[in-house]
Amino acid sequence: MPQSSDPAKSKITASLGPETTSLLGQTLVCTGQITGQEDLLIKGTFKGIIRLKNHSLVIDKNARVEADIIAGNVSLAGDLTGNIRASGTVFVSAEAKMKGDITAAKVSIQDGAQFRGSIKMEKGA
Repeated sequence: MPQSSDPAKSKITASLGPETTSLLGQTLVCTGQITGQEDLLIKGTFKGIIRLKNHSLVIDKNARVEADIIAGNVSLAGDLTGNIRASGTVFVSAEAKMKGDITAAKVSIQDGAQFRGSIKMEKGA
């Protein structure tokens, strides 16, 4: 995965290790609930609930997600409709589109990102 010049995104993507990261592939379309004790990279389409309490979630630039998310860190480059609650950092890249609210300890939104919602910053969200 290419490294970003943004420290928030770099920290999140660097934490993804091949032995501890699950992948929802580009051609997969899933509905339901994901709960886990490992990091997750979504390249496809998902609708439901994602709970990765102390782990990282990366939503790839071609991914489409409609979900409420609870995670340690979240990096968004694709489309997300839903709310994010993160205990760490939420990074929204320039190509991302998000409709929903963010509650997190740290939030970084790049110029060019489309964001409609509210942001609440609180430690250990």
